Amino acid sequence: MDDFEQLPQPFSIGEARTGGFSAARVHRALAREGLTQLGRGLYAVRSRWASLAPWEAHLELSRAAARLTPDALVSHASAALWLGLPHPAYPPERVTMTLRGDGRTTYTNDWRDFRRGRTPLEHIEIHGKHALLNATRTVADCARTLHGRDAMAIADGALRSGQVTLDGLLEMRRHQRRWPEITKLDPVLLVADARRESWLESASAWAMWRWDVPMPVPQVEVWTPDGRFVARVDNLWEGAGVVGEADGLGKYLLDGTSEDAVSSVLTAEAERQGELEGLGLTVVRWASFDVAPGDELHLRLVPHLRASRPAPHAVFTCSCCHAPLRDCEVDAGLRAWRRRVAKELERTFW
Repeated sequence: MDDFEQLPQPFSIGEARTGGFSAARVHRALAREGLTQLGRGLYAVRSRWASLAPWEAHLELSRAAARLTPDALVSHASAALWLGLPHPAYPPERVTMTLRGDGRTTYTNDWRDFRRGRTPLEHIEIHGKHALLNATRTVADCARTLHGRDAMAIADGALRSGQVTLDGLLEMRRHQRRWPEITKLDPVLLVADARRESWLESASAWAMWRWDVPMPVPQVEVWTPDGRFVARVDNLWEGAGVVGEADGLGKYLLDGTSEDAVSSVLTAEAERQGELEGLGLTVVRWASFDVAPGDELHLRLVPHLRASRPAPHAVFTCSCCHAPLRDCEVDAGLRAWRRRVAKELERTFW
């Protein structure tokens, strides 16, 4: 199969012919199981394709779709992957594409899912030789079509990377105001925050919005009164004296990590938690399964928030500007922005 390795993976019959391979040769290689057929007229070297992780394979399918479908643009979760944004645990079965031009009809073939939606030129950007929908449009499209946890992670990632702005997302909300499921973008507008650093932190924020739990400040630095740094925590409810750590143990159990190394890390984490509790803080930890349906995290977290025991011996600064937390202009500006957006979303024309 070395000869076929020189072709894009996956490749079409047309691309095979351009590379000097006849259709008959492709079919013979397919019969000998050196090639695998991924869709109508779409092939890949079997061993190479089997070595790809699911999302890596989806990215290669997206690139093939961009090459082979000039009348459509890679979009939705497929575009989010191309743009380097967070993604759900499993890729969609087909590459999602938005057809150029207006209209409402959608359809699928065996490896592409075609959508329609008004696409002004400013929603399109060029990546290499190919066009796809830009990050702002992609965040909005993902919010309409994915689970809220994944949509929040994509939005936070796009804000964190500087590919979108909150004002740009609000303008896209206005553009899509009569599109199906567009109201699913509203919690993203009200909760998204570039300071979150992982899918789980973003998914947790979405769950807290759904539970109507007060939103914590993400990524806060904790110090002792005499100026000694203790930790940077994932979430802080300052008034309640509660720290939230969105990690569980999974992030320490990495392939190739020795048991001794894992044990050392867990010991350090236990000491860190002990220092936080020594300052009067309550620490609540959770993993991915805690934010799924079942609401176990809600049952564990809310009683601590209701108890409202501020930690008198802890000092907090913002990780983004290192200013005292209550003086952080970023946090104050974000709260003001959310109030303004909440008022706009109350308008009946939405």
